[in-house]
Amino acid sequence: MLNASKISQQLKHVFALSFLRKQQIINRPLLSNDDIIDLMLRVQNKKHSQSLHHDIAHRQLGDVSSIYRGQGMDYEESRHYQSGDDPRYMNWPLTARSGQHFMKVFREERQPGAFILVDRRASMRFGTRQQLKVTQAVKAAAITAFSALQNNFSVAGVIMDDDTVWFNENHNKQAVIDFIHQAAKPVLPVAENTTDIEPSLHDTLRTLNAVVTKGASITLISDFHDLDKQSQSSLFELAAYHQVTAIQITDPAEINLPQAGLLSLHNNQLEKTTSINSLSEDDRNRYKKAADTYFSDKQNLFSSSSITYQQLFTTDNINKLFTL
Repeated sequence: MLNASKISQQLKHVFALSFLRKQQIINRPLLSNDDIIDLMLRVQNKKHSQSLHHDIAHRQLGDVSSIYRGQGMDYEESRHYQSGDDPRYMNWPLTARSGQHFMKVFREERQPGAFILVDRRASMRFGTRQQLKVTQAVKAAAITAFSALQNNFSVAGVIMDDDTVWFNENHNKQAVIDFIHQAAKPVLPVAENTTDIEPSLHDTLRTLNAVVTKGASITLISDFHDLDKQSQSSLFELAAYHQVTAIQITDPAEINLPQAGLLSLHNNQLEKTTSINSLSEDDRNRYKKAADTYFSDKQNLFSSSSITYQQLFTTDNINKLFTL
């Protein structure tokens, strides 16, 4: 005879174990400490790029030319004297020959810095295959940060989540590891019909223009779902004063709709739900056409702002990250 009490207890035990396993998955960081250290070692073992290679033990201030002109060591050009100019930088030979006052302009030398934006917002907590988009984003951020350290760059960054967390410029390896740990902390599943207000990429880009030291190398890692033409001016300004790279993280299902029957797609921002039959060839073709237009518009937005654009899929092998 079956013992109902024992069966009930066994079921409770099974459900409790299942709940604990789910909690463990939810509470698991996107990258473990071993994962982060492995990425750092991979970067350290990789040869320095030819453009930044020097035959000296340590690179110091002035090893990389700035895009700014100022009181550096390398003469750039001469220009007419303006009120308030320092007479110490007067170009006396040219002034004597021309009869007009000319100033020397030098190329300013400064130690380069790297700034990394990592998007952890709700749209990045999506993935249909190997990993979430945010996981691939953190890997790309780690490789970018450790590569910057290898080339004697300082590293700073911002993590966009429910709130925006800023990290100050630092040369310390442990500080950079802590930054990656913060970016790799566990993410909660996205609740349906959530009304939480997330920081916007548009506002964050405007802040970057105000706080990032001119001449920095900026890497933006996001799916850029809320980036539109309203952000064009901020992108132009960033590109005018910095070397900017945009890495768009994409899941394959965002380009080719998987055959999964009738799907209900909800847009939290527009508070709109759309039903689509993924088994219908016509629906899949319309979806593919819309997706191609969407990603093409994103690429054109960056290209028109003179920003290097690269697309990284959640299924891309880690070796591709070293070519970014």
